[in-house]
Amino acid sequence: MGPELLEARDARQALLDRTVGAGDGRSAFLFLSANVPGERKYRPGLARLLREGVGTLEASLRLEVVVSGRDLLGPYHLARTSASPEAAKLAAVALESSGHAGRLLDIDIYDAGGRQVDRAALGLAPRACFLCSEPARDCMRARRHSGPDLSAWADVLLRARRPPLAAPDPERLAIALHQGALEELRLTPKPGLVDRRDRGSHPDLTFALMRTSADLLPEYYRDLLRCCREGRPWADFVAAGRAAEARMLGAIGSNAHKGYLFLSGLVLRAAWAASGGGADLRGEVRATAARHFAHQAPSASHGAGACARHGLGGIRAEAEAGLPAILEHALPAYQEALEGHWQPDHARFYAMAVLMERVEDTTAVHRCGPAGLDWLRADGAVLRRLLERGGDPVPWLAGRNEAYRARHLTMGGVADCLALVFALAKAS
Repeated sequence: MGPELLEARDARQALLDRTVGAGDGRSAFLFLSANVPGERKYRPGLARLLREGVGTLEASLRLEVVVSGRDLLGPYHLARTSASPEAAKLAAVALESSGHAGRLLDIDIYDAGGRQVDRAALGLAPRACFLCSEPARDCMRARRHSGPDLSAWADVLLRARRPPLAAPDPERLAIALHQGALEELRLTPKPGLVDRRDRGSHPDLTFALMRTSADLLPEYYRDLLRCCREGRPWADFVAAGRAAEARMLGAIGSNAHKGYLFLSGLVLRAAWAASGGGADLRGEVRATAARHFAHQAPSASHGAGACARHGLGGIRAEAEAGLPAILEHALPAYQEALEGHWQPDHARFYAMAVLMERVEDTTAVHRCGPAGLDWLRADGAVLRRLLERGGDPVPWLAGRNEAYRARHLTMGGVADCLALVFALAKAS
């Protein structure tokens, strides 16, 4: 366990000691947290699992939640109960053993004096390992299983609880796609990107110009939906995209939303193809991307050039895989942060951090070579951890903006994906 995680563990113990010390001398205490291996303590679905655990125990133990918080060890809840420590421990063990996902809960029980009630004191068997039936502590001491295997199993358990993302109503999605672009633009500060503070690494753009560009998007979506309703040939969809690019170029002298035109158009066509039947959006995106690239000549864009020079898949590979960085990672992380009552901008920055770590941003590679992508990924990890421990990201982001401007580094691909995250959250 690294020093930051040890510090978080010590802070939790201090919180527990203070809470028990201020108690009435009769109540038992419950500390419910995440039991996931590795340093990634925030996984989509985990915070919801903890909240559901609290709800289950509230009904049987008459819980009073004292503190709910988060740190680098993950989300947690500290509660007191009028039930006996033994009864609370039995209820906690039953919940930890209920279904596969219960294995991801860690529920510690303390008596009124702060002494922990363990399984052995109640004659219960020790907790089993994630991957085998042996006691978990024995497997940990013997290092029988690799960290990646344990981490992957935790993700499998959480993913099984998350239903596939159904395709949203196309008409509602079209409205949300415009709103998502505006929400991304307003988010401030964003390193290297245009926002309310400055132009980032784009001397040819301003907030007002980007707003003008974004406000041209609804016409593009109307054209796409008309093509869908009328069953137009694929060439007409391509023509609608080119017309949208031409409108933006004529209005602001730049195709500031070119990448977003592709991404949002792809998802809108995929939503239409689902025909309101609740089909899995990611599968429809894969099918739509395959059809698009079968009809479309290779691009001569800066991004395509960066992919060719450096062996990257870029947005094409992301689209053909069904937008996993967005649909499997950033969108669930954003939604969970909102459900966990994070500050709205902190949830938005969290989605941005996840994308910075995962997106092959060819804009950054075009500007700064592979080192640009390395900077994005490293900064995404720093930002994610800062937000997970509840820190204020704004001063750090403002400083990184200055560093990006000095390097002429930007992350247009991340911005396009982020706008799509916001749009899908609104439409779902």
